Amino acid sequence: MSDELYLKIKFPEEPGVYLMKDSKGNVIYVGKAKSLKKRLASYFQKNIPDRVSFLMSRVEDIEYIATDTETEALLLEYNFIKKLKPRYNIHFRDDKGYPYIKITNESFPRIIISRKIEEDGAHYFGPYSDVGAARKMLALARNIFKLRSCKKMNKIPCLNFHINRCTAPCSDPNSKEEYNKRVDELLMFFENKGEELISRLTIEMGVYSKDLQYEKALIIRDKIDAIRKSMEQQKIFLDTPINKDVIGYYEKESICICIAIVRRGVLTGTKNYIIDEALFEKEEILSSFLKQYYKNGFLPNKIILPFDISDREEIQRFLSKEGNDLTITPALTQREKEEVLLSTKNAELFLTSKEKLPLEDLMISLGLEALPRRIEGYDISNIGSEIKVGSQVTFIDGKPSKENYRIYKITTVLEQDDVASLKEMLSRRFKHREILPDLILIDGGKGHLNAALSILESIGLTIPTVALAKQEEDLYFKDGINPEMNPHSKNLLIRVRDEAHRFAIKSMRNMKRKSSMNSPLDSISGLGPKRKAKLFEKFGTIEKIKKAKIEEIDEVIKNLSLSEAIFNYVKTLK
Repeated sequence: MSDELYLKIKFPEEPGVYLMKDSKGNVIYVGKAKSLKKRLASYFQKNIPDRVSFLMSRVEDIEYIATDTETEALLLEYNFIKKLKPRYNIHFRDDKGYPYIKITNESFPRIIISRKIEEDGAHYFGPYSDVGAARKMLALARNIFKLRSCKKMNKIPCLNFHINRCTAPCSDPNSKEEYNKRVDELLMFFENKGEELISRLTIEMGVYSKDLQYEKALIIRDKIDAIRKSMEQQKIFLDTPINKDVIGYYEKESICICIAIVRRGVLTGTKNYIIDEALFEKEEILSSFLKQYYKNGFLPNKIILPFDISDREEIQRFLSKEGNDLTITPALTQREKEEVLLSTKNAELFLTSKEKLPLEDLMISLGLEALPRRIEGYDISNIGSEIKVGSQVTFIDGKPSKENYRIYKITTVLEQDDVASLKEMLSRRFKHREILPDLILIDGGKGHLNAALSILESIGLTIPTVALAKQEEDLYFKDGINPEMNPHSKNLLIRVRDEAHRFAIKSMRNMKRKSSMNSPLDSISGLGPKRKAKLFEKFGTIEKIKKAKIEEIDEVIKNLSLSEAIFNYVKTLK
């Protein structure tokens, strides 16, 4: 990505949305900004992080849409990401379809699981992190409070009555008062009024015991014990009976965001999201998560963050609905900090448990004889035929091992020929056979794969090899294309491929910068190393400087007489 694009487009100071496009015109990243000019200028600075540099190496054009407010920009960004699904934006599923516990509005209310909230007079509790968590809570509630679950009330008691999970109001309509009493108890249980409920039941148990109705007293005692046990499991989050989400964030090579879902003061479950690759800093990742996860889903009263983000207030306005008192805040109190710590620990444990799964799936999907614990990724990058480099990156147990990265300066290939350059690099790499990879990944298509297999065969090596093409992310291997595999496994290969590409580009730029320090331009009086470096950053090679107009050279030099001297001098070079 050169400065030509930045000079070509005049970005305004207003807030808005920008769309970055690749060479084929595909939108690969969508972002928003308080000031389009300042935000986009940051992408063209010299010392940008490697991850951002990798993105910019693929950007050929930028479009923007200015808005009146940042909240409008947030909404526009959200809609673009949802519609276009750009390659380098992070994508999360929303909260729609999550299960709730529903207590119906019937003469004898049922307790069931529902995946949507309707305006039907029923009571809804949730959402739960998954249907398993909802079923677990449903079973607990049925065991304690014995409410019916059947759709139709037959006059003959069903199995639930015989296994003591229902009192069969269908066979005894006169039990309505007693049934409604248990419904009220259930509502108190879900509304985090457990202590009040236990006090009421304790008094009732005492009355039965005094009247020598010991069987009924024992039933209530068992109910109290079950309620206490459930409350003990939830006590870490029992503070105030509000709906809140506590977010944990853990980052290693991958990222895990954990949501502890607290409803009416009760922890109903957790939800974990793994991000295998992310080009931006954690504040931007969390901001993206909040916008996508909560926009069309269930909004709690409070969202507690593991750290603050610059656009927190704008996101709060963006998400808030009429009549909703949403608050988004970093953890402020000691209790909130402990809750965030617990959620973050859960994210760490979840991520750690998933680390080996992609390797196991790769072994099965590609028919490997052993886990691909050492994966080596290769890529070729060049500036015309002048500078050509090959990169080797190494991942061990799914993680980058940077001490095993290598760069090969291609010396035997004169033209721009990636396949020939790949053959040279692999030949040089496998002269050293002390440590061999379990899997080789080539950045490219079928031709690159065949070239790699050919060179390995010629030197007597049999190493499982695949090639991963850009754009469509097609995976080529010896027996075909696109074997079935877990998305996390495919994402690991994409990470290896992208890291090889990033490392090649970074190394090539370093070589170009060094080559610009000793060049035919050294003899031009008044042209110092800084201006010379800027010329090579702009044009890349002497040949391109030769073809440039005086005005184009002066855009960099900012001194017309010196620009004319450069223009006239390069014309004399052969």
